[in-house]
Amino acid sequence: MNYFVDTNVFLRFLIKEDPQTHQECADLLELVKKEELEIYISSIILAEIAWMLRSFYDQPKSKRIKALKAIAGLKKVKFLEEFNPLLAINLFQNNKVKFVDALVASIIRGQDENWTIISYDDDFDKLGVVRKEPSEII
Repeated sequence: MNYFVDTNVFLRFLIKEDPQTHQECADLLELVKKEELEIYISSIILAEIAWMLRSFYDQPKSKRIKALKAIAGLKKVKFLEEFNPLLAINLFQNNKVKFVDALVASIIRGQDENWTIISYDDDFDKLGVVRKEPSEII
């Protein structure tokens, strides 16, 4: 199984608003850090993390950079950038979802192997991809 990790998993780890989901995300990322689990992300995930940390959580640039470097620097984090823009636009048009979620779904749906997105965002359930929360993986 291949796992693509959504923005909200990283944010729940970084922000620590909810103790339970923070711990689930910490446990998941610990598996990645120990190189027991390989995960995939995209540059749009990093962009969304940086944007959320700045606009919603008012984090200074130094903290945003530290977080992005920590994520991108993990050995078992791989990057997938194979978007299908037309599929993403169609998914966005036909579902009440954010465009970035449609872009992520287009990446996963374009792969030949078994893929799951790890996310708390149930909008992915509308987009024809398999979604699991961190607690279902750890």
